[in-house]
Amino acid sequence: MTLENQLIKKTFYESFIQENETNHPIQILGEAYLAEQKKELYDLSYIRFAQGEVYYHHKDYEAAIFKWENINGELESWARKNMADSYCEMGLLSVAEEIYTSINTESETLAAEVALQLFSLYLEQDKTDLAYEVIKRAVSFHPDYRNVTTLARAFYEEQEDWNSAVELAVNESIRTESLNWFDVLNTYIDQGYTKNFTPDYFNQLLFTFYKVDESYFERVISSLWHTYKHQELYLSWIKMVNGILLNVELETRHVWPEISALYEKTYCELMEGQHLLEELHGVIPALLTNWLRATDSSQALFVSAAVFAWSEIFPATLDASVVKEAENLIFNTNSNIQGLEYGLDLCDSIMKWAQAHDLEVGNRFRWWAHYLADMNGKNILIAGSRGSGKSSFINSILGENIVGASASAVVIRHDDHEQIHEISDTEIRVVQDFAELVDIAATSRRSKVKEAFAELKLPCRFLNENKCSFIDTPGFSKESIQRTEAFKQLPLADGLLFVLDANEPFTDKERDALFQLQEHVPDTPIHFLLNKMDVVHNDVDAMRLVDDIKTRINAYFPNANILPYSSIYAIRQQLNDLGQFMQSSFKLSGINLEKERTAKLLFFIRETLTKLLKKRVEVENGLVESIKRNEDMLVRLNGFINNLRDLEAEKTRVITKSYHTIKEEMKKELTENIPKLLHNCSNLVNEDSDVRNLHLELNKKMNERLQQYLQEEIVPKFCSSIQGWLQQSNEELTQAQTYLEEMSETFNGIYEEKKMILECDLKVLDDWLRDANRMTSRIEIEEENILLRFKPAQFLLKSAGKLLGALPQNKQLLHNQYKKYLENESYEDVTTSVINKFFLQFDLFEKALTVDINLFFKNPFMVLNEMVSAARQEIEESEEMLSEMKANPETYYDPLTIFELRLRQYELMVKASEEVEPIHSMER
Repeated sequence: MTLENQLIKKTFYESFIQENETNHPIQILGEAYLAEQKKELYDLSYIRFAQGEVYYHHKDYEAAIFKWENINGELESWARKNMADSYCEMGLLSVAEEIYTSINTESETLAAEVALQLFSLYLEQDKTDLAYEVIKRAVSFHPDYRNVTTLARAFYEEQEDWNSAVELAVNESIRTESLNWFDVLNTYIDQGYTKNFTPDYFNQLLFTFYKVDESYFERVISSLWHTYKHQELYLSWIKMVNGILLNVELETRHVWPEISALYEKTYCELMEGQHLLEELHGVIPALLTNWLRATDSSQALFVSAAVFAWSEIFPATLDASVVKEAENLIFNTNSNIQGLEYGLDLCDSIMKWAQAHDLEVGNRFRWWAHYLADMNGKNILIAGSRGSGKSSFINSILGENIVGASASAVVIRHDDHEQIHEISDTEIRVVQDFAELVDIAATSRRSKVKEAFAELKLPCRFLNENKCSFIDTPGFSKESIQRTEAFKQLPLADGLLFVLDANEPFTDKERDALFQLQEHVPDTPIHFLLNKMDVVHNDVDAMRLVDDIKTRINAYFPNANILPYSSIYAIRQQLNDLGQFMQSSFKLSGINLEKERTAKLLFFIRETLTKLLKKRVEVENGLVESIKRNEDMLVRLNGFINNLRDLEAEKTRVITKSYHTIKEEMKKELTENIPKLLHNCSNLVNEDSDVRNLHLELNKKMNERLQQYLQEEIVPKFCSSIQGWLQQSNEELTQAQTYLEEMSETFNGIYEEKKMILECDLKVLDDWLRDANRMTSRIEIEEENILLRFKPAQFLLKSAGKLLGALPQNKQLLHNQYKKYLENESYEDVTTSVINKFFLQFDLFEKALTVDINLFFKNPFMVLNEMVSAARQEIEESEEMLSEMKANPETYYDPLTIFELRLRQYELMVKASEEVEPIHSMER
């Protein structure tokens, strides 16, 4: 046993015990101690150290400490460490900690032992921070020391400090190149404990894995790949892996199935249209390079096509050698591809993206894609000129009169139950009967749905037995063939059956239309059905007619077949002949149907992408037009609001002025007539009047005359004037309402919808009428103090009447004075008081007129202001969208470019698998 091991285990004392020694170590060491003392130059440190060990093992810790306190030389640091161990055993942890931390040694072993003891001590004291510090230092300086990394790992896991645990596993994997640590790290990765680390942290580790064991290298890459997926650092991870694989495999191919599968899945995810090209340019070229080299050459069609497609759209971004390698592989790979599945995935990606951008690529697009993916039979497009009997032909097959003239396509399929659907971009609508679909185009215009078509499912023996479906298209006449449904739907069909009228077969117009259709889809087979053969009266003439038509047709379409048919006589034998004709002509059981459908689906996708590219311009133009339209409406609306304010002010002026004029005229009349009426009250004074109370009697009778005058003359006249005013006001406000209704119609015509409804509050007129009736029904005013005032003249008259009224000779004089006073008094105060009392409620009514007229116009102003706000908001939103579209065109065009790239890849795959050009042009 080495000295260090003895010191660690406290068995240094065994070096003093001879073999076969039977005496107790205490006795042996005591004798050695005495013998050492007898030497001229002696050193008792070694013996004291050994004695301390023996006492320690016998749990006599105080004796052990006593022995170790006076140790000098090379064992001094070990003695201090042992003293601290003794204090730990005695439970004096703070003393032990102080001694441990004071030890300063160059011995790595002793330093490691001290660190482990301190670690245990801190754990016992729950001093976790100090335990972290000690164990990290121990791992840093003494990772190979016994159990250091094992204790550290267990401690980190117990504390659930997975960052430290991962760091330990990474560092130890790199340092030791041990597969055990590789396994530990992979466990951490699988449990998701590495997702907080940047990918670069694992760079050196992966190089180490590759050097030690390539299978582990692939396994760890796969684990980390899944950890970073759907995280912010995902692209950074892919970039780092790309860099590593480029460095370790620059010259030779190396098949890594798992990595190849990850590259394929990642590539497909990145090409979903969620990333901008600026991001992908830093990832995809290296990804394709590594993917190609990691893939078995016999399975390299997908990646080779991806390389080719990327290099076509982004030249010079891939190394020429990589493109050359893809070229060598693409036609020598397994051609058993799932082309339809790839095409449908691309359709789904386009739809999700379009939906996120509020673009009309929805149900119709999805329906056609899945229609093409249905491999249960071939899809035959039925076309012909109007009047050729095309609908009658289809009805004869269906066995009932269902199909009629339609302005859009109708897909007819066999099903056990009858179902009819109208399919548009926005919805799939259940239709109760086919009568609703006589003109889908008209229905679509009314519902503002574009390019709707119908799907008709019903039990049909012919379609079921022959495994086919029909795409019925409207007959064409004078319109351009490029605008017809037949032209639009033909690329989706597996064949074209053109219906001819036996009365006027294969006209020049039909021939020219067929030339354009064939040019549009040159590989789609075209065959003919000569309908209405019932007009031919004998078989000889029928055969001659068929031969003649076939000769004419074959001059232009050499491979075309023709079948005579009568929709009137849809007998079983005729239907059997039709079935055989279609089976042989269209090869309904062809083995290349999936590849043909894949090519058609890709063609359909390319057409859709082309529309989406145009749609961007349409959207921008639409936003510009929306801004201009709303700005124009703002000008019109604001102008209308100003006019309405002027109208409100004018109506307020006219109505209030008219009312005020009536009221002032009545006041003027009262001002003139009340004094006259009171002057005439002098005739109330006669010889019999009692002058002592004459002023009281006169005051009462004068008030009575006032009330009589007001009720009998003024009120009726004022009531008549108010009624006239109400009628005039009604006319004024009705004119205003009529004007607003006319303007509403004008604006709604501009909006092309009933958007503006301006209704005034006509209850105002009812309120005025009610108030006028209430105010003029009967007017009672308080009795006026006419002769009971404290005026000098009245005071003298009243006083004289009381003093002199008893003397007969004075009565005549007083009567004359009263008459004179009554006839000459101005009654100005009385008149003013009567007028104020009489017109009090009418004045209040006048003050409320302006408010009432404002209420009358309140709703139109509110509606117009809301429309102004809506127009401004639309302008702001449109300007914001337009600005964003112009500032970030890549957010629209980049996904379309990515879809174009995927489409091109799938086209290349179809081309490679067929070794022929697809049915449509492969040119970009």
